[in-house]
Amino acid sequence: MECLFSCENCNLCNNQKPLLDKQAVSDILWVGLSAKKVDCIETSIPLSNDTNSGKIIENIEKGFNNLYFYKTNLVKCLPLDEKNKLRYPEKEEMEACFQNLIYEIKTLKPKIVFLLGNKVANFVIKNLNNKKFLSSIPNSLQETIKNIKFETVYHPSYIHVYKRKEKDVYIENIKLKISNFFSNNIQYAS
Repeated sequence: MECLFSCENCNLCNNQKPLLDKQAVSDILWVGLSAKKVDCIETSIPLSNDTNSGKIIENIEKGFNNLYFYKTNLVKCLPLDEKNKLRYPEKEEMEACFQNLIYEIKTLKPKIVFLLGNKVANFVIKNLNNKKFLSSIPNSLQETIKNIKFETVYHPSYIHVYKRKEKDVYIENIKLKISNFFSNNIQYAS
């Protein structure tokens, strides 16, 4: 993944270099929207447990000792507004970084990709279904994408802010999806 660290597909790399997970393998890939501001790129990862979203994801991962999880964002760098405040990435920025997400999927070959929230899910699914996009990637990658299960779920930050009382149900539902998918191989310990 080292090649992603030097990405300059858009100007967001001037705000902060890409925030990347350090995992080399993945059964399950989490995809958030964009990077957050961190003190040290080398020691931080996307969706880390020092955020509310990361804490929820960490609770989902607990008990799946035989699975590898990889955390990433659709936009790897930090989108800031004119006041240096975090903002949603623009469509052009998501398009510029989409090939990086595809590279991660191709390299890691996860079994399940969880798309966190509507913005991520709508963008990724639209672009994966885009015939022009599919015709521009090698057949081997198309087959890899077709063999991966894409799951759309609420973003954990939405659950934390707006559905806090439903957090435990959210966590258990995603654990159940994972457990059912891997039912022949693993079960999570609750």
